[in-house]
Amino acid sequence: MLTFFRLWKLAFSRQNTHLAGRFRTFLTLIRIHVQAKLSKQKDELIRLNLEGFTITGYSYVTLTELYSDIFIKQVYRFETTAKRPFIIDCGANIGMSVLYFKQLYPKSEVWAYEANPEAFALLQRNVEANKLKGVRLFNYVLSDTDNEVDFYIPEVTAGLNGSLHPSIAKGKKQRMKAYKLSGLLPAHRTVDFVKVDIEGAEFNVLGEISQSGRLNDIRQLVVELHASSESVQLKFNTLLDIFGAAYRHEAVGDQYTLDFPHLVKFTRVDRPTSTHR
Repeated sequence: MLTFFRLWKLAFSRQNTHLAGRFRTFLTLIRIHVQAKLSKQKDELIRLNLEGFTITGYSYVTLTELYSDIFIKQVYRFETTAKRPFIIDCGANIGMSVLYFKQLYPKSEVWAYEANPEAFALLQRNVEANKLKGVRLFNYVLSDTDNEVDFYIPEVTAGLNGSLHPSIAKGKKQRMKAYKLSGLLPAHRTVDFVKVDIEGAEFNVLGEISQSGRLNDIRQLVVELHASSESVQLKFNTLLDIFGAAYRHEAVGDQYTLDFPHLVKFTRVDRPTSTHR
């Protein structure tokens, strides 16, 4: 009974959604919960119908967490007046965020980057299964260099993340080509929104793109901060230093403490110099 109450509370906390939509969200959570209880699958693919999309993954727990954060809590929601928003998804994983962006802005153009080859295969599968238009996928490691780097991939099948830091993604090490995000962005074009969830490489990418000057072309970002409790204050301050006074910031989603958010949204307060669409 406690589980049903928790799911009810989660579903009805959903913002920007009418009552019928919240009730459908509750039924979706119940359906996933029941499927997970009845399932005997281990290390096999799971397919779910969510929000009118078909999504394939390896873990009911992971899929539920992604659905909760992205569609219910809507941690990547942003407002724009652009008719065809240009969105960069850094750390797209299996594509739940890509589906959300296409639901939020169906005409948007989305460039999605995912380094883990196994996650990228599911990202491709989920984009193709839902016949998404205007989406480009890149199996790239993002960093502050265009050279090869050590990239760590979890050995557990359901752990479809990866990191430049072995302490974050414990598993097998691979040498992979890295790319600077500044060099991947089209010249003289405004980016309406950037999502950054790259397992500890956020400072590499954001520091480099700030130094390159291309940060000026980005209107809004949501950054997931990866830090231990001992280093969170230093890293949060570093994040604020990168963006400076040109961006205002606010916490979105869950927090480590009341003072240091886990997810931070940055919005440019002055008009970007590049306005070509």
